[in-house]
Order: sequence, then structure tokens, then C-alpha cells
Amino acid sequence: MPTTPELIVSGYTQDGYGAGPGMVRYALLADGTVGEQLAQGAAVSNPSFMADGGAVLFAVEELEHGNVVAVDPWSLEVLGRVSSGGADSCHVALVDGAVWVANYSSGTAAVLPVEDVVGVGINSVSHVAPVQPIVLAHPGSGPVSDRQGESHAHQVTATPWGTVLVADLGADRVDEYSAESQVRLGSAELPPGTGPRHVAIKGEFLLVAGELDGCLHVMRRTVRDAHGEFFWHWLFKVPLAENSQVIADADQFFPSHIQLSNDGSKLYAAVRGPDTVVVLDVSGLNVPENTDAAPTPPQFLQQQSSGGMWPRHFAVATNKMYVANQNSNSVAVFNIDSQGLLGLDPIQSVEFGSPTCVLPR
Repeated sequence: MPTTPELIVSGYTQDGYGAGPGMVRYALLADGTVGEQLAQGAAVSNPSFMADGGAVLFAVEELEHGNVVAVDPWSLEVLGRVSSGGADSCHVALVDGAVWVANYSSGTAAVLPVEDVVGVGINSVSHVAPVQPIVLAHPGSGPVSDRQGESHAHQVTATPWGTVLVADLGADRVDEYSAESQVRLGSAELPPGTGPRHVAIKGEFLLVAGELDGCLHVMRRTVRDAHGEFFWHWLFKVPLAENSQVIADADQFFPSHIQLSNDGSKLYAAVRGPDTVVVLDVSGLNVPENTDAAPTPPQFLQQQSSGGMWPRHFAVATNKMYVANQNSNSVAVFNIDSQGLLGLDPIQSVEFGSPTCVLPR
């Protein structure tokens, strides 16, 4: 990890996606705003998401033939590049010494040992090393004909209990795999037409952003039988807006990323279309685990402009939020107050072509 705080931003680079610089490393100043550019790497094509491995960064290339790329976090030079085993790789996570990838268009997840990505020792930045990932597929579909004709894996997320969740926007499921064996253990089934994109875990609750229905869905990990097996029980959904009429009236309403506040009492959500950041109070989910105590639904607290257009991703660090506004080519920086609410306006806007992911480190 760096000795002083930094922010790494990635963005689309190819025609049809965007015209960004690739990956850029910035200094973060003492007040949390973005300072000078420290490094730029243009060798990663369409880096749609990044994961921080400390001495190595991992990025995925959202291409017809997707790749996982190991990147030096200091120079942003490519250390290795291997196939993701699918198309349009859009998310990456590090789980117990393995790199997990979500391949959107092929609807699959893939798993590679970290050393297979880093240790290929390539000389050409465009070369793809001949490493075969483990590809995980559980095909499905949903009722939204133009978006759910087939599976679309959108996010891979590690759980505290040794599994990995794969959000499948096309099949209205969040599949759960053993991190060790890569065996599918079950699925969290969402209402038809939800379009699960990103998730957050709060204790025994799974919070799911529905890209297609505009709502946050809450599920609870529940004991199935005396053998201790679990399943995901759907509890309720709430609009990612002040009310459901806002969603009904919108021409476009597509939630993207969600993240819990540092203390877990708030949930932040970015919504493309109205280009907002929404804050919900999720403290009503603070009930004793493995009991029948009834949680209460999240409560709407705040909705405001994302400081740009098409907020694809954001990150929360200390008392700041950094929002990647893809279509306005900017990263907006917001203050977060002691109550977990955002300042009314961004305190800074940083020019960046087609940003896709922000990574404080």
C-alpha cells in the first residue's frame, strides 16, 4: 500500500465505449481532494473495473475477448495479461489468492490463481498468455426481453463465510459458489425483472441493486434445516429514489453501484438516468443474527445530483465520496458529514475521459 493516500481511476479507451486515457494514478491531498497526476498507463484497453492486490493491481478489459491484466500500481505498466474466458469482462475481485472475474456478455464467471496472472512475465503489452481460467456457468434468462435473453454476470463479491457471489443481471439471480472448490452451492432468487447488478453484504443480509426495476432488494441468509444449510430468503424491496413514482416517471433509471458507509448504517447508491446519488438508512437491519427478530426496510434519506452524467461507479473513503461520471468525463468529489450524508454540491470535479472505476488506496 502507498505511504500517502492515492486515487486510481480507470476509463474506457476504445471507440464505441469512450475516449479515456486508460488508468491514471493521482495523489490525494490532506483534505481528501484529488491532487497531481502521478502516473498514467495506456496499455490496458477498456479497463472497466479494478481490484487492489497491494503490490499488484488487477484490471479487466471489457472487450469481445475479455482479459485480466496485472498492473504495477506505481508505474501502471502491465505485468501480465491472460484471458478471462469470456466476453466483456466488467468486474474483478481478489478472493483467497485467486482472481475472480464477471464476464457480462458471455454470462460467466472465471477464476484464476493470482500467480497465473502475475507470473506470466510477458514482454509485449498486447500479448495474451496461454493460461486457461476455470469458467463457471449457470445459464438463465428473465422477462425483460432486450436485457434478459440470457445470463449476464455483472459482479463477483466475496462473503465473510468463504463463498463468492456472482450477480446475474440476465437471470434475476445471485449465484453463490464455494471460494475453495468453485462449486455452486445455491442461488439467491430475485423477483422477475429485477436485473441484479451490484450487491453489498451487511451481516446476514444481502442488499441487491436492481438495474432493471430501480429498487434495492433485501434478502436474509436463513437456516434451512438442522444440518445447518442456508438459503437466501427475500424480504422486501425499496425504490432507489424518494418514491416509486420517480422511477415510473423516468425515461431512464438504472442503478449502478452500491456501497455501505464505513459504520454500516447507510447505503449509498448511484443511479444513471436521473444521475443521482441516493442515501438510505439501513440501520433497521441491525437485528441479532440467527434469530427471528424482524428487520425493518431501509428508509430514504437523501437524493441529489451525482455531479455529472451517468454515474457508473463510486467509492467511499473516510469522509469523501468519489463518483465516476462516465458520460460527462469527470470524477466528482463530495464531502460526507458526520451523519453519513453528502454535501449538496461536489467540492471538486476532475476531468477524466469516460471513467469506469475509482479506487482509493
